[in-house]
Amino acid sequence: MMLLTTTFTLALSSCTDKDVYQGPKEDDKEFNEFDYATVQNEVSLEVSYLNSEVQANVYFELYDEMPVTPGEYNCIKRDDVSPLFVSYTTDNSVFNGKVELPAYVKKVYVYTPAFFAQTLIEAEIVNGVIKATDGAADANTRAVRPTDKEYDSYMLTQRNTPPAYQDTRWKDWLGSYNKKRNGEIGYKYNGDFAAKEKDGLYTAHTRVINTKKSCPEEYRSYSDMYINENAEVVVTFLGQNTCWNCSMGYYYYKEGEKPTSLKDAHIIMLFPNTQDGKWGNGPEKAKPTAGIDRLTSVQLKYYPHIANGSMEDGTNVFPEKYRIGFVLANNAWSNRVSGFTGNNKYRAATSEGLSVNNKGTAFKSPRTAVYKYGDWVMISFEDFTTDENFSDVVMTLKSNPVDAITDIPTVDPDDDKTTIKPALKGTFVFEDLWPSKGDYDMNDVMVRYSYGKTFDINNIYSETFVFKTFANVAANTNGLAFRLTTDGTVSSATFAVRKAGETEFTEKDLQYEATDNVYILTDNVKDNVGEEYRVTVNYEEKSPATRQSDAEAFIFKNEESGKRWEVHLPKHKPTSKVEPSYFGKGDDASKPSQGIYYVRNGAYPFAIFLSGANEEDLSKLLDRTNESVAIDQLYSGYSKWVESNGTENKDWYKK
Repeated sequence: MMLLTTTFTLALSSCTDKDVYQGPKEDDKEFNEFDYATVQNEVSLEVSYLNSEVQANVYFELYDEMPVTPGEYNCIKRDDVSPLFVSYTTDNSVFNGKVELPAYVKKVYVYTPAFFAQTLIEAEIVNGVIKATDGAADANTRAVRPTDKEYDSYMLTQRNTPPAYQDTRWKDWLGSYNKKRNGEIGYKYNGDFAAKEKDGLYTAHTRVINTKKSCPEEYRSYSDMYINENAEVVVTFLGQNTCWNCSMGYYYYKEGEKPTSLKDAHIIMLFPNTQDGKWGNGPEKAKPTAGIDRLTSVQLKYYPHIANGSMEDGTNVFPEKYRIGFVLANNAWSNRVSGFTGNNKYRAATSEGLSVNNKGTAFKSPRTAVYKYGDWVMISFEDFTTDENFSDVVMTLKSNPVDAITDIPTVDPDDDKTTIKPALKGTFVFEDLWPSKGDYDMNDVMVRYSYGKTFDINNIYSETFVFKTFANVAANTNGLAFRLTTDGTVSSATFAVRKAGETEFTEKDLQYEATDNVYILTDNVKDNVGEEYRVTVNYEEKSPATRQSDAEAFIFKNEESGKRWEVHLPKHKPTSKVEPSYFGKGDDASKPSQGIYYVRNGAYPFAIFLSGANEEDLSKLLDRTNESVAIDQLYSGYSKWVESNGTENKDWYKK
């Protein structure tokens, strides 16, 4: 690692006019004004999840192709696509910012693993603006839907109950619910112990459990809530993301007297219908059956004579040394999402031995995830299917006193930063005979560029830049470096190399040029073909890095004078170390006094960055039989792209 001094941090802007030796006066050479750019800079992106009914920090990813495969019950995340951009929304579930995208992108897909938000939003780029919204016309629109007839929970009905729900009757002792409003309860709690948006529970859950991955083992548990002193308990429904219309109940027992089956548990109805109409894979199907709004709270009651079937002496206070358990009855509400009408014996309970599969056989492994976040106990249920995301129904509870419930694993998501592994940004291709006229096959040096970062809602803490070289037949010895443009204050940086065929990176000494903010990767690409070079820069934690940094690769050769030969992208400035006498020679038409560099007259540049280009796209350039074949002869759409100044055939290298 190289620690960077204060002098280092003051020199992080990109090269300015006064930093670059101006060189000789430009001659009268004409040049192609086209900059050969393949990116859309400063695209305005707005992502809105207002229809989630809650305001929270929503993690999302932006793609230029469909990132999921629709499954029967949910969307299955693809592993073979990489996001173009990732971030969090602000507290109001809305993101507004600028992004850089490949020029060919016309349509985007916004994906989130958050259980409480719409999984996928599709949007078009219109005049440099993306508005991706889950379609909410009114953020205050509630979920509960009225019906033209009465429906009920099979856990309470006495007649016409399917066999899958006849094992036991739950008790409706907490109060009534509206059978013509999909089970909307009439016993809501609105006191101080109800969870609210400002408590940050949605963001906390998303950071702990990614719904498109398996739930971490440390949070999967059979954990009934142990009351270590007399306490009140309030439960708040946070939401669900499932096609099923389930019923939720609770039960309690004295420590050491856990029921051996659900028949012995004396279950009290908590939520008759947990469908909130926000199922990410089919919200339009789920909405007509929605019977509960997110952030609906209920105060639990303790009945000392429940075993005798008596409500006498019921109280809001649970005695110490008792445990409270919860159970989810799959699809127990009689008004169901279209296409998902199965009667299921499946039950998910917080007590070991009480969760059963659709045959009624007890599960050995937990079907619930339980953890404590601040004063809140978070409880997530795995419903009928086994995608192992443990976020099909999510609720939280709080006790009074707040420390009355113990024995729950604690997490602190506020300290948990999100790390995105380096993903493809594109490929740099160079013609290395500059300033002389070359063959413009653009394969003398080819470098794949990948980007990753560690960040949270407010800051980027570190960024990682990975450059991989490809085989070529160039005779020249070229070095490789990149110039970093960043809004952050860099405190330290590391450099590592992975040789071709190796699996691990090996840390190396970092060569850094503070004047131009340049990182030297190698002085000989040819002898290290296939190597990957990784640079990670770390920012001061309280220094805002609100925008992703830019890394521009260039090739170079050192000269005895201390200056060097450099090739950059068209119209990009060289570093302060460049030998100025090259400009204007041979095929080069640079005009240094005007700040114009690396331009020429004709349809070929000296370098191009192919945004979003992968190895398949580069196959023609990588094919050695195409050596010395000009790029327009390999890609049929190239010429029209140049002639139109980049307005047509923007995806020419993707075909």
